[in-house]
Amino acid sequence: MSRGRWWVAGALLLSAAGCTCAEPRTDLPRYEARRASAAVTIDGRLDDAVWDDAPWTEPFVNTMTGAPAHPRSRAKLAWDADYLYAAFEVEDDYLRADLTGHDPHLWTQDTVELMIDPDGDGLNYFELQLAPSGETFDTRYDSRRIPQPFGHVGWDSELHGEVAVRGTLNDEDGDEGYTAELRIPWEAFAAGQTPAEPPSAGDTWRLALYVLDIHPEGQGGVGWSPPLIGDFHVPERFGHLVFAGP
Repeated sequence: MSRGRWWVAGALLLSAAGCTCAEPRTDLPRYEARRASAAVTIDGRLDDAVWDDAPWTEPFVNTMTGAPAHPRSRAKLAWDADYLYAAFEVEDDYLRADLTGHDPHLWTQDTVELMIDPDGDGLNYFELQLAPSGETFDTRYDSRRIPQPFGHVGWDSELHGEVAVRGTLNDEDGDEGYTAELRIPWEAFAAGQTPAEPPSAGDTWRLALYVLDIHPEGQGGVGWSPPLIGDFHVPERFGHLVFAGP
């Protein structure tokens, strides 16, 4: 199955299984990332003062409908002169992440994912994934899904040594979920047709956050800003990331 068709199948499966106990959330979300006033230790614990001060996003929702859905997931973001920081919390009792190598196709198992469009024009956007195993995948696109099939996989987000995950994985007593932490250097976004400069306070970038989930019944995913179609690559549905002060 191609990756595009996999998204459709996974999203439809999750749509059927998701909870409908609250109103769907379809508006584009907005997150104010506070400027970090201290160093962040990348260890997956999320116990730094920076994370204590950072608010959680709204719980991620069904990517097709915006309705509440599982696995329960949320994220935090922060920034400073050198880095964008992202932290995810995923409650999931069934994890599978055994792919290895350079840029493995992590989206076929459990993983967290960011899509980042610095100038918000739907062009020259970036995709980064981090699996519970600590493996990473990153790529860059000139425009929506161009070039096929997986973008410019030669692009390097320089995440090596800048990520950490904590949690159970394939535990005999059942998985409990995981927390994931990333530190992304601004210089990684100085690539493509319109290289991005580091943001200043008050700037807004466009951002999508997802959690990909494999479970005994199949595969699915949840997101912070639901694309509302069977594809995660919908730049006009990316949320607003505002860079605030401390």
